[in-house]
Amino acid sequence: MKKTYFDLPEWEFELDEISANVYEVIGTDKSGHQVSSKGLNLDEIIEQCKKDAKAIEAKASLKGSE
Repeated sequence: MKKTYFDLPEWEFELDEISANVYEVIGTDKSGHQVSSKGLNLDEIIEQCKKDAKAIEAKASLKGSE
């Protein structure tokens, strides 16, 4: 299932159950950056990927302001 979040409009996240109760989330932005995580708790995995995506955005915005 693909999902987007209002706080990360440039990102799309693919949520998959890869085994019984084991989930993988892969997030990709429009520039091709990617984050991913696997585990048992889907909500925690989503939050980790969103946190990682925000870190990439922050780093990119700092680089762009140089």
